[in-house]
Amino acid sequence: MIEYLECVLCFKNKFLFTISAWILTERAIFFLCVTPNILNGFHVSSYTLLGHLPDDQWCGIPDLQDTNWTLAQKREIAAHGLDSGGCTVWDWNYQHLAKMSYEAALNYTSHNMESAQPAEVSCKVKGHYEYSNPESTFVSDWDLTCEQSIQRTSAQVSISLGKFCGSFTFGILADKFGRKTSFSLGALFFIVGSFFCTFSPWYSLFLAGRFALGAASSGLFYPAFTMIVENICLKHRSWMSIAFSASYPVGMIILAIIGYFIQPWRHLQLALTIPSLLLLLNCYLMNESPRWLITNRRYDRVYKILFRQPSHYQVQPVAAAVAPVVTDKKSLEPQGSFSLGERLKNGPLKSIIELFANPNVRKLIFTSYFMFCVTSLSYYVTALNAANMSVSRYLYIIGTGLVDIPSYLVPVIMLRFTGRRITTMFLFLWTGVSLLLVLAVPAGNTTWVVAFAMLGRFGISATYSVVTLYTAELYPTEIRNSALGTCSTFAHVGSISAPFVVDILGALGWYIPTTICGCCVLVAGLLTLTLPETGTGKLSDKVEDTPATVPAEEAEKK
Repeated sequence: MIEYLECVLCFKNKFLFTISAWILTERAIFFLCVTPNILNGFHVSSYTLLGHLPDDQWCGIPDLQDTNWTLAQKREIAAHGLDSGGCTVWDWNYQHLAKMSYEAALNYTSHNMESAQPAEVSCKVKGHYEYSNPESTFVSDWDLTCEQSIQRTSAQVSISLGKFCGSFTFGILADKFGRKTSFSLGALFFIVGSFFCTFSPWYSLFLAGRFALGAASSGLFYPAFTMIVENICLKHRSWMSIAFSASYPVGMIILAIIGYFIQPWRHLQLALTIPSLLLLLNCYLMNESPRWLITNRRYDRVYKILFRQPSHYQVQPVAAAVAPVVTDKKSLEPQGSFSLGERLKNGPLKSIIELFANPNVRKLIFTSYFMFCVTSLSYYVTALNAANMSVSRYLYIIGTGLVDIPSYLVPVIMLRFTGRRITTMFLFLWTGVSLLLVLAVPAGNTTWVVAFAMLGRFGISATYSVVTLYTAELYPTEIRNSALGTCSTFAHVGSISAPFVVDILGALGWYIPTTICGCCVLVAGLLTLTLPETGTGKLSDKVEDTPATVPAEEAEKK
């Protein structure tokens, strides 16, 4: 029976996947894996709608509330000549001004402004913040503006930090306990985090929910993508992996449409939370990856998944090693117990250690880390730079999604003719050149600046999908999820750094963020030349079978 199942593994493209298509079709596997990625598009991009700055903001002075002045008159008295966006007001005696008519108060403040200008103080000293359409953003619920505006940014940082931790943790769990186990745990985090964000009365609990959503997005994405790589035949693997990545901008477009009709942010968050309950159905219908089960010698479960019935064969356990003949009394002495370090080395840290112990794997993993970090940094930098344009946030999200979708389709054609390595290198070079061309455009020519930036976004979105597929095929089954998980960790280093690159370095020069990304992307494209080609159809299962980093000519000869 064991030999039979091992033969199934060897001829998986012709036999194993034929049986899988008969019982659980490749389209069904694809559907179960792609729906969670649409939900990731919901929540990771929802910050643009849920946490946008209010369209208008001013300082409400309690002492002026009972006057018969209009709102514009109150704002004129409190902040005449100030350009702080409602963050500061003049330090007048508003109780005294409230006893006057508006004309008298205006003459009084104008006269005193010429003789002795009052101090400019924070709005919190004299009153409180007021907003137009306050229910449309969580900024108004917790006054995340002015001196507290950095805390507004923490809502997006929490997502990135959650993905940072989740990609590392869930990657190890998927290799140790299985793809479905990791996926189910990620679904639980996703649902709980969604409800925290929807009903949280405190900003700290809201951030905890965002962190859980970020961690869960990794817990759903990488096991689902690995299921596609391991259970879809080579003929369909390329386009299904690209379509899987393209489902993310589909979620962004749906988000913008829902957000346009549902303005209150808590109602919008609830509308995004309800579909997450479908993940329970995904967990029920999804089977464990047969390739992972065979690698871990769980043959009975493989048989039951493939044939929908328990195995009729008796799988014999591996015969115990014959005890050596005792020739010395010392051999009768009990062996010492394993130390904690040895147990960790052979247990939960085994797959991580194997990423760096083998020289071939070590060369691959460091190059992959740089590629993922640069790709993620460039992706989020282009997104944040585009968001600073004076356009409708709904149209911006839809436009970004529409740009991203064709960027995932182009690699499908390229992968058929040029392979993984050349496609990845070309897209890196496309992105780098497009972003560096921004330097050639005058600062006032917004149309061409945005055009080149969007060309760069088109290229980096295409690169993201190819890099994920390429990386999944570079590593053997034993450590594939750990490699993807740790690569994702470095990707989120880039996503966490992106806001600082845009806000801090962008303040020094509008061209600096795109220039940094363009240079880094070009370096990543050159490093791609050191990687082997993986589009030959055979995936390695053992660490010892990992290909060396050889030029393409040698790889083709082999």
